[in-house]
Amino acid sequence: MGCFAKGCLTLLVLGFFLFAGLVACTWYIYVQAVNNLTSPASAEVQIEPPTESQFQAAETTMRRLRTAIADNKETTVEFTGADLNALFARDPDFEDLRGKVRIEIADSLMTINVSAPLRWIPLPRVKKRWFNGTARFGFAYDEGAFSFDIKSAEAGGYHVSDLILSSIDSFDESTSRDFLNELKGNDRDTEFWDHVKTMRLAGDKLVVTTKAD
Repeated sequence: MGCFAKGCLTLLVLGFFLFAGLVACTWYIYVQAVNNLTSPASAEVQIEPPTESQFQAAETTMRRLRTAIADNKETTVEFTGADLNALFARDPDFEDLRGKVRIEIADSLMTINVSAPLRWIPLPRVKKRWFNGTARFGFAYDEGAFSFDIKSAEAGGYHVSDLILSSIDSFDESTSRDFLNELKGNDRDTEFWDHVKTMRLAGDKLVVTTKAD
């Protein structure tokens, strides 16, 4: 084998080991990030108990939404963060979220303190873990498709890097569908999402518009 061939072979071998080392280092960093930012189990999220007037105001808005869905009519309702927290705390339909989420809405962004499963995130080693932390984001829903604009997130005392946020932020059509299927856990949820036309954040409110078939 000539010197040129030996030199090429040496470069190829060195290149392979450098690439393998880069992959190994990247994977190690990724695994460390998953271990630091996610948890193997859920955590308790505390909500200040709503007053009776707060709960009744939230229930009145929720009844308008439920009536529109039941009557197959188009209407628009608005929820503040306090409304949503009151429903999470006391409405039986939100029992599955009790102790798992607290919400604030301002400047058309939602800040959510949450303990959420990550099985709908298309990344390795993540699907069986939980995000127990805080995220701030904008989002919209338009007849079957979600779009997210994640501004910041923190978990386990660590800030989530922009690289990870961008990967979560990139919801393609199949991911939106998987996420929506995850939300459609029972017949009542399916009926709700089948009748929602749009959902968006506006100022300090979540605005939900239903549709008629």
